[in-house]
Amino acid sequence: MITEIGNFLLSISASLSLCIFLSLFLKKTISNEVRFLFCKIASHIITFLIFISFVLLSYAFLTDDFSLRYVANNSNVSLENIYKFSAVWGAHEGSILLWVFVLSIWSSCIVLFSSSIPKVIVSDMLSIMGILLLFFLIFILFSSNPFDRIFPIPINGRDLNPLLQDPGLIIHPPMLYIGYVGTSVPFVFAISILLNENIKLEWISWLRKWVISSWMFLTIGISLGSWWAYHELGWGGWWFWDPVENASFMPWLAITALLHSLIVSEKRGIFISWSILLAILTFSLSLLGTFLVRSGILVSVHAFANDPERGMYILIFLSLIIGLSLGLYFIKSRSLIFEKEYTVSSKEFILLLNNLFLTITTFAILLGTLYPLITSSLNLGKISVGAPYFNFIFSALMLPIVFLMSPAIYSTWKKTNYSKLTKKLLTFLFYSIVITYIFMNFYFKSDIFIVYLAMSLAFFTIISSVAKLLLILKNSNNKKIISNIFSIPSSMLSNLLAHIGIGILIIGITLSNYYSIQKEVAMQQNSQILVKDITIKFVDVKNKISKNYTSQVGVFDAYINNDYFISFFPEKRTYNIQKNIMTEAAINSTLLRDIYVALGENLSNDTWVVRIYYKPYIQLLWYGVLLMILGGLFGIFGRNKLEKKLNNDS
Repeated sequence: MITEIGNFLLSISASLSLCIFLSLFLKKTISNEVRFLFCKIASHIITFLIFISFVLLSYAFLTDDFSLRYVANNSNVSLENIYKFSAVWGAHEGSILLWVFVLSIWSSCIVLFSSSIPKVIVSDMLSIMGILLLFFLIFILFSSNPFDRIFPIPINGRDLNPLLQDPGLIIHPPMLYIGYVGTSVPFVFAISILLNENIKLEWISWLRKWVISSWMFLTIGISLGSWWAYHELGWGGWWFWDPVENASFMPWLAITALLHSLIVSEKRGIFISWSILLAILTFSLSLLGTFLVRSGILVSVHAFANDPERGMYILIFLSLIIGLSLGLYFIKSRSLIFEKEYTVSSKEFILLLNNLFLTITTFAILLGTLYPLITSSLNLGKISVGAPYFNFIFSALMLPIVFLMSPAIYSTWKKTNYSKLTKKLLTFLFYSIVITYIFMNFYFKSDIFIVYLAMSLAFFTIISSVAKLLLILKNSNNKKIISNIFSIPSSMLSNLLAHIGIGILIIGITLSNYYSIQKEVAMQQNSQILVKDITIKFVDVKNKISKNYTSQVGVFDAYINNDYFISFFPEKRTYNIQKNIMTEAAINSTLLRDIYVALGENLSNDTWVVRIYYKPYIQLLWYGVLLMILGGLFGIFGRNKLEKKLNNDS
């Protein structure tokens, strides 16, 4: 019955999605009220039906219903229930269903939180959402159906990919999908605006919070993925420039550019056409990421499919979306250009430079990601574009962006008087260089120029942002610190927290990348090795039997100055069904450093390859991300001056 009910619900959802889309062509023959009411009700019904479908598939996993091919291929009776649930999106078919479910939720949210937008615009947005939902629902029903039956019914399943049996992978894909699919909201808004050739500044204020929401979930999803890679894969890194990692990072860069462009559009009524284009490009990059992950053209721990025919379907839809959207943009965008003056010394110009650098960075990463695929498909040979290219391009283009953050904070709209501002910024920059010099010489005795440059710019951003925050608090009449903080305009507080977070993030990345100590050695039992000031002794390897795997657990004792410090218990797991061997690293973290121990190959009865890393300040990476997310929350739930004015006027 699950198969029949699931397919029936998805079919009804597809039919309603088609009806919502077709209502776009009837907007001149039916009233806005009637059309809006229909789109509103139909959108909520679609969300409910897809939710029930998702619940049915989850139930099939939790009850070990191996009559469904998808469940049989991705679960097992001995799998823990939490992983049975996360297995729902652990492979191709379920991940597409999750995509559609999230898309339907965003569609319903548009209905619920768009009272300030004219109903004709909302109805058009829902109609465009309808065609997006229709595409993915057809894709599920005819190409990637998680409700397909298998016969004869196997007694047990093949198990979930062991790489995905990790707490981080329970949360990472849904968060990433919410961010990925959330880029559809600015996309459908952009298409609706182009169709109506009309826009108002208060609509941009409304859109900005949707963009922040998508940006925040993308940030959470990407950071959880990097955290998972760091803890699960056993190689001591958190970012590999894997093509699928790039596929999630490119929309993040594009939506960051869109967010800054919307700030200018909201405050000054310019760059509106550019913001519309960025909204289209951001969603196009999200669809491109979907194609890369699910087409089978990539070999990656992240890839969900190995059937190029299914990928071709996504590629055709991607081409249609990009082609039609850009065509509409070039035809209609001229009506959205507003002529307003600004100078090269203004905040507008600095944010324009920020946009250009972010956009160039996005397309440079896109080129490095797609170039090997293009050359391979054209039989021009296999070319590998690795980390050196991406690291160089990213550093060269992102460091100017970081430098521009401080002038952007202190500059003013239309025109900035830099006579006083230059002195202040040079003072901040001087202190940043001094702090960097003292810090680097005291702790690392380094002479690497790029490190000094990155650290100086990071401190420059942090000091400038903190100084601005303190200045605002000082000028406030409220004596209570907490009340002062919450009295700061939400857009300003959001920007300052995000910029401080980026500065802290850069410090963590720079120091952990350049000053990590890595040792890969063959160790016998009772042998020891010195890493930094910590002596690590290999004690023993013990066998452990769990429900879904067996493992060999290394026991390592750490000493500082011959005093016992802590024990490490890295694992080498062998999963029962697929016989995959996975590494579970043991990590001891403080604010100043991580000690990372991973068990490698067994060379003999008492000799093992052991990987030990000393990673200074890597935890700052995660703390920086948390501050960025906090800034996003203030941006979403805070109220800016324009919103307050509109509410007071109403």
